[in-house]
Amino acid sequence: MKHPSFLLGALAVSLASAGLVASCVPDNFVDPVLKLQADSGGGGAQLTPSVGCSDTVDSIYGDPGPLSADPATRGNIIKCTKDPDLTKEAIQAKVTEIGYAGKPMTSGAKVYRVSYRTERGDAASTPAVSSAIVYLPDTPRAEKLPVVVAARGSRGQGPQCAVSKFDPSQPGINADAYRLVYPLVGQGYAVILSDLAGYANFGAPNNPPSAYAQATDVARSTLDSGRALKKLVPALDERVVLVGHSQGGFTALASLATAEAYGTAGPIIGTAVYAPLWLSQRVAGALLIPSLGNQFPIDTSAVPAVSVLYHYTEAELLDGPGEGKKLFKADKADAIEAYVKTSCWEQNREKLEPLGKFAFDYFDQAFIDSVSKPALGTLGPCPAADALCQKWLARYTGDRPHLTGAAKTTPILIAYGGADTTLAPTFFKCGLDRLGDDGANVSVCVDPAKGHSDIVSSKAEYVADWIASVALGAPAPAPCAAGAEAVTASCFTPPPND
Repeated sequence: MKHPSFLLGALAVSLASAGLVASCVPDNFVDPVLKLQADSGGGGAQLTPSVGCSDTVDSIYGDPGPLSADPATRGNIIKCTKDPDLTKEAIQAKVTEIGYAGKPMTSGAKVYRVSYRTERGDAASTPAVSSAIVYLPDTPRAEKLPVVVAARGSRGQGPQCAVSKFDPSQPGINADAYRLVYPLVGQGYAVILSDLAGYANFGAPNNPPSAYAQATDVARSTLDSGRALKKLVPALDERVVLVGHSQGGFTALASLATAEAYGTAGPIIGTAVYAPLWLSQRVAGALLIPSLGNQFPIDTSAVPAVSVLYHYTEAELLDGPGEGKKLFKADKADAIEAYVKTSCWEQNREKLEPLGKFAFDYFDQAFIDSVSKPALGTLGPCPAADALCQKWLARYTGDRPHLTGAAKTTPILIAYGGADTTLAPTFFKCGLDRLGDDGANVSVCVDPAKGHSDIVSSKAEYVADWIASVALGAPAPAPCAAGAEAVTASCFTPPPND
């Protein structure tokens, strides 16, 4: 499947080389936490919700009723419903099907869907609702588990695209969500996977679609999902671990960057991300320049879809209802709006190709003229009188917040596949450089043979063991044979990596 991409495979730099091996843990390594779990029949007591979970499934995604503006209500459970349990064997079968080859699963899970109180990323911090799916292991990995918050990759912004629904018409993106979450659940962690605000109660006033890559919007829903899991299961430790893949890697890092200001269920003690799209959003504007944007046709690249989703949803959230359409050509604006509100990720090409081949085919020329060259950064800044340009340049640079304070010292694990043609090495390196400039506490694990999706299956066991080391007192897994030094590409510029 295709994911958000900022560079075609032709621009990728292969990292595969002789002598680099995929395994990052010695064959004889024994996780003492898992050994305790196996010896005792379970590392901890059974985890149960603190509220009755007898609401209907439809109510999870419906009108939540009045929402308090009191920040103390962030993460409050609004509705909860019970889904069928997952057996250990079912989890094992699914992870094996999608490429996992690590240590066997040790736990099944009780599954719930919830809606919880959060806030949008607009200036008013509008009270909102998000839906999510929760997995509680029947054989916990330890007596006191951390709150594990998972951030899913791109799925589209329509209501049926919500990850918690696992719509069967979206097999590719569903497989990515299973890759991210099931190995953690099957290794005994309690996990919440949020849809993000905008999917539940879709289309209601003051509830625009989830804002794609708008750092504040996605971070608040994510951080409040951790609060929701802790409130649902008070027996969990208050400490939080963030995990994300692709666009969810961006979400996890944005959450870490904004956590100190917004608040969390407890301290974030680790962040593990796979192939994170930790890129300057200047790219979304700069690629409206035809000489750059024509490298990314919709039939082979997700760039046009990313540009549409980012700009439309940002305008709807920050400028108000109906403002998203105004960024696009008049004869295509209705179709663009329908695409955003009704389509999921696997319909990107089908829905956008009839409207044009490149991102610049969709946008209003006045908007392109205003923002594209200043976004590139080498053709001059925004004119002093161009308020539209200044507004969007501030958004482009603001939507990759710096890591400061406690976020700088929080351990970050990044897993990356050397065969990734979605997040090519030149752009992956931009994210690494930015984290380095912030002084972040980063370790990198590279599997030279894996791509954008299968890196998750490849390193899921390693990530589970790494979480045990930061949260449960287990030894740290051995450093990967291939780390940051294997990424020999330089950051792709312009635009500047700010």
